[in-house]
Amino acid sequence: MGIPKWTIKGIVDDFDECGCCGRRGLKRTVALMPLDADGNEDGSVVYYGTSCAATALSWTQGKVADTARAAQAERDQRDDYARRMISIYAPVEFAPVRDKARVYYGRNQSQRDTGVKATEEVAKLLAEARATLADTTIGPARPWRIEDFRRYVVIFNRDGGISLVRRVPEEEAKRQEQAAAAQRRADEIRGSVLVVAALNAEAARDVAYADELTREWNAKAWQAAHA
Repeated sequence: MGIPKWTIKGIVDDFDECGCCGRRGLKRTVALMPLDADGNEDGSVVYYGTSCAATALSWTQGKVADTARAAQAERDQRDDYARRMISIYAPVEFAPVRDKARVYYGRNQSQRDTGVKATEEVAKLLAEARATLADTTIGPARPWRIEDFRRYVVIFNRDGGISLVRRVPEEEAKRQEQAAAAQRRADEIRGSVLVVAALNAEAARDVAYADELTREWNAKAWQAAHA
């Protein structure tokens, strides 16, 4: 078999026109990246309908759809990981080295006393995470700044597990209503309530489960970004 001319990067709904046949009004299109003679990505992504993508790849439409969904799922996982890393480490990016080290080694205890420098690792993780969310290969860049953080109310049950995560409303009256309801629920299950800032709800779970120092810097970062 020869080297394929395309690789599937994902399936998107931002483009509704097939770049091959020109058909419009498609619910979704497949993002295809051209490959060079050695199988390396070469050029810019094009957006084809599943039928044209199947023809270009000499596949069935079902295989195209399945592969596109799998590629998109991998991208979503990378994005989620990037959001978690930024939500945890961006608040301590400019913190004192001691605090930054405590936060990093607290999450990576096996690297303590191994010569791994927390400052360098945090910088590397943040650079990679930001690059992931800034990637526009198959769609617009995703939010990645501390200014893009949103607050989430987290309800813990009495065993320390998270029972509920909800985004905090923008309106003051709704915030107060949510806070009261969250406290009532926590009292019912003999749990507790915490408010954290993060890029999404899943990242908020990570912050909520983190150590006290991480949450302290998380709160400082939110306050500084909205001063």
